[in-house]
Amino acid sequence: MNVIDNIKTQVEAVCKQTVSCADILAVAARDSVVALGGPTWTVLLGRRDSTTASKTNAENDLPPPTFDLQNLTTLFGNKQLSMTDMVALSGAHTIGQSQCRFFRDRIYNETNINTTFATSLRANCPQSGGDSSLALLDTQTPNGFDNAYYTNLMSQKGLLHS
Repeated sequence: MNVIDNIKTQVEAVCKQTVSCADILAVAARDSVVALGGPTWTVLLGRRDSTTASKTNAENDLPPPTFDLQNLTTLFGNKQLSMTDMVALSGAHTIGQSQCRFFRDRIYNETNINTTFATSLRANCPQSGGDSSLALLDTQTPNGFDNAYYTNLMSQKGLLHS
């Protein structure tokens, strides 16, 4: 968020009360997707920043990596988001990494994961220790915004349970 705050400070120095952090974040998200080969879209500006912020509340709104389909559907439904919305938003996992502590149980104790994939992950994520070791969410195209994440899921190569 420091980057967003710095951008806002620079814009405010030239044009006071012109842009919100929410608008900057929306434009940055769009531009990041485009830079990684994904689609572009028009970002409607005019969002207003909240007068309060809570890291705890924000983190509580994100599903943990252990959620199953039932839990995810309920969580998204409580936010008035459909199954289609949930699947689309999950596609953001085409970029990024996860720490071992979030997927360890999956690669050692679940059966709905590709065996070769799970075995390859165990080299960097032992049954104990190595909690902060990282693994890519999308091993096919980790630096591109595409549908490989979904292809991985269909091949039982999803890193996270959720």
